[in-house]
Amino acid sequence: MFERDVKTPEQALAYITDCTLATVASMAMLKSRKKGEFARQISIAQKSIDWMNQMGVDMSGTRAEDVMKVSGSVEAWVQPYIE
Repeated sequence: MFERDVKTPEQALAYITDCTLATVASMAMLKSRKKGEFARQISIAQKSIDWMNQMGVDMSGTRAEDVMKVSGSVEAWVQPYIE
């Protein structure tokens, strides 16, 4: 999802969630990361996905869609990225 595609509050939530998941994936690939900050970003991403799910926000074409394919867990989704 691209910022230029955001036209509704639902799309804004999807965009911010996608950005947060990109941060989580990026942090996971670091050899050295702050454990607390990594956990915080995972928590934020999980809450965002939970809200998207509860509100019926379309997840098509976002990282949130990929998370939902892995039981809806950001923790499970990020595991392949961790070095």
